[in-house]
Amino acid sequence: MDIAEEIIENSTTLDERVVLAKDSEHESGQLIEEFTAFLRSRVTRYSARADEKQREEMLNSAMLAFYEAIRKYDSTKGHFLPFANMVVCERLIDYNRRTSNREMNTVSLDELDENQESAQSDAIAKASIQIYEAERRRESMVDEIEQFKAELETWGLTFSSLVDQSPKHNKLREEYRSAVAIILNSPDIIQTIQVKRYFPIKAVGEITGLPHKKLERARNFILASLIIGMGDYDILSDYVTG
Repeated sequence: MDIAEEIIENSTTLDERVVLAKDSEHESGQLIEEFTAFLRSRVTRYSARADEKQREEMLNSAMLAFYEAIRKYDSTKGHFLPFANMVVCERLIDYNRRTSNREMNTVSLDELDENQESAQSDAIAKASIQIYEAERRRESMVDEIEQFKAELETWGLTFSSLVDQSPKHNKLREEYRSAVAIILNSPDIIQTIQVKRYFPIKAVGEITGLPHKKLERARNFILASLIIGMGDYDILSDYVTG
């Protein structure tokens, strides 16, 4: 995945992904897979004395509840994760009530009722912090992307052309990223790029060891990476260095 594609993918919030997943079984399945660890943590909270088979049954119930939460989610009423947490926990409590006659009694119902509010509050507080931080990062990323687009235009480049022309193979992309790191540590070349508004392919080839033709093909990708590396891009710089 190249810089532009990674930026686009990470610009999508969880709430937005859930809205899209409401009409896509594939996307719903992806979300359930990604949040399996979260669902297992909910099961663990309510299955202290359950055996392996019962825990698997509870996990299946949790997954179904998570799926139903995706289908019923209304973005106008708040964030998805606190809502999903509530739906899943209620389903697990119902599961314990239904199976109590089979001496499952994972946790006493009184204890469940007593702990439910505290457990949900902890989960919601944690989720809210994560959502807040993710939203702040997304907002900062949007600002950086707008600035980045404007800088690309001064070089006659567009964001869409960068996506189209970026290298598709990981090995090649890493090779170019290594070249970018070398260039960023070469003051003379950086000055030429910034002051003369010129990308000195010959000089770049000499310090990176990359042949002229390969640099020509990668010019836009390398130049875009250098724009980020030379600029004030706290978030986008992660895609250049990492």
